[in-house]
Amino acid sequence: MRVASRTVFDFVQSDGSTAPVETELLYDAEDPFAVTMRFHAGGKIATWVMGRDLLSEGLSMKAGEGDVRLRPQSSRVLVLELISVRHVTVFRLPWDTLRNFLDAAYRLVPPGSERFDADAFLSTVLR
Repeated sequence: MRVASRTVFDFVQSDGSTAPVETELLYDAEDPFAVTMRFHAGGKIATWVMGRDLLSEGLSMKAGEGDVRLRPQSSRVLVLELISVRHVTVFRLPWDTLRNFLDAAYRLVPPGSERFDADAFLSTVLR
């Protein structure tokens, strides 16, 4: 079972201007702790996987210390930073878009009911 949403995030360019980027938000109950974001730009797709709880926390306060960081900019806008070895990519996104997506994900797999199937994970990794 999955939750999927297509939306547009604003890519913040180095000069402060923004450009729209089509973004897919994906949640799969088989991987209950993670959210996948796929960014479509210039004919390419960049995929990032991040913690569902990190995104939830970032709705109301600074969240993340590693390569994914999220914080409110205002009551209606969030700032998402994706940090790689070569770049820091910054997006602005609507607060309510992420809240609605996370609400659907939490309805599918409520907080505290997540299960991790170590055997299935290991069989995938050790092929």
